[in-house]
Amino acid sequence: MEIEQKISDQFTDSFSVPIPSNLQQRALYEKHLLQSIRYSLNENNLILRRTADNMNTFYLGNLQEFETKVYDYLSKSDAYKVLLNKDKGYGSQQWQTELKQMVESMNLLLESLKNHKAVNIDLFNRLLVDASKVKLPYLYFLPDVSKDNEISLLPYITSKHSAAWRIGKYLNELLRPFVDKNLSTTIFRDEPDFMRKLNDYVYVERHLRATTLFCSIKITNYYTLDIHKNMIDTVGYFLEDNLVTNKLEQVTIQTIKNLLHIFLCNNVFYYRDKIYTLMKGSPNTTPLSDTLFNILLFTWQKKILK
Repeated sequence: MEIEQKISDQFTDSFSVPIPSNLQQRALYEKHLLQSIRYSLNENNLILRRTADNMNTFYLGNLQEFETKVYDYLSKSDAYKVLLNKDKGYGSQQWQTELKQMVESMNLLLESLKNHKAVNIDLFNRLLVDASKVKLPYLYFLPDVSKDNEISLLPYITSKHSAAWRIGKYLNELLRPFVDKNLSTTIFRDEPDFMRKLNDYVYVERHLRATTLFCSIKITNYYTLDIHKNMIDTVGYFLEDNLVTNKLEQVTIQTIKNLLHIFLCNNVFYYRDKIYTLMKGSPNTTPLSDTLFNILLFTWQKKILK
């Protein structure tokens, strides 16, 4: 209690001291600058977005053109399905009711796993979804300007605090170490890891030939490549091929597949006045998605090399 009181007192003291006049002027200047930028964007119907390459660059373009690209993307993609449309009479109360029913359905499936001894009580309590703490994720788009005179959009879904977040977090913690260990020779963690493996490929294994080709493939729909059933089955086959028993840390392969089903089939989010669900793939902002697609790529790679 004494430490907490000291921290509280220090916090109060820190914010009781007036800030220097030069810092106050700087803060006011930046406030007015941001207000003027917002006003200019609204006045000229413009949009300012960070680009998808994470290179600290920004895209400035016409808002209507950007929204048209978003509409075209959503209408042409087979990965998104509209669950609710506010324009057709569904209010916020209806949205909340539907979300609550989804959470109840997820918890019933988890309870079924607990009753069948597939998960213990501690894991059940860890994965149980608390509807009061669930936040409906939202979809947003960042422009990809990597090609000259061409702008495409990359979708991002905020996934933290979603209904499926806890299950996804647990599955990634369970699967990631095992997957990384088994795929260590076929994936690169970062640039230094790539350089080490390239050095081994050239000087240790001596595989480099005059006919060797190096290429890169950019998959724009990487996170929505496959339907959920195929993803779940592929993960199951991967575990069966690489585990000595049918368990990974006391969790059976079938239980992992059941948890994956709950996770993949309950990713809902909103954009504008519509609530969507993912019919294929997994949110690109979820760490589990990278783990799952590393498994899928490994499986596809084996087929190509045969």
